[in-house]
Amino acid sequence: MLSSIASQIEAILFLSQDPVSERELREVLGVSPHELKLALDELRMNLESENHGIILKAIAGGFVLETSPEICELLSRFRAADQSKKRKANLTKAAIETAAIIAYNQPVTRGEIDEIRGVRSDGIVARLLENGVIKISGRKKRGNASPLTFSTTRKFLEIFGLNELSDLPELDELE
Repeated sequence: MLSSIASQIEAILFLSQDPVSERELREVLGVSPHELKLALDELRMNLESENHGIILKAIAGGFVLETSPEICELLSRFRAADQSKKRKANLTKAAIETAAIIAYNQPVTRGEIDEIRGVRSDGIVARLLENGVIKISGRKKRGNASPLTFSTTRKFLEIFGLNELSDLPELDELE
């Protein structure tokens, strides 16, 4: 169990993108140089003794939390797999509108989307599919035709910061 100061240092370093100097840590934490050294040593020993995936490293006049060398190869494989499935979706206003229509009406056909929007949505639906924001979820029987239906994906939830679709605001709340 880490002391309060060591836990606070860990949180600061976790949050920071750049090395944090001893001076910065002392100022933020309100501790003496001796107290800071003890807390840094405690954090370093805890990370090493508990076989964590991160280590405390002194770099560029400050401190950072860095990946443990033992798992660098594993993380490289993970990052490569993760990046290949996650392409940043740069959504236009029309794409956001279309994604919202799909989210609130899924499963929904392209014709139903066009009817709600009042314009054709072929290109936007194709882009949302390409970016993994929506997926083909089946077909809807309509007389002799059976158009594809679309639903949102997990990536939709990630982009819009939702845990599940029920976290969407009710339509009457939006008005």
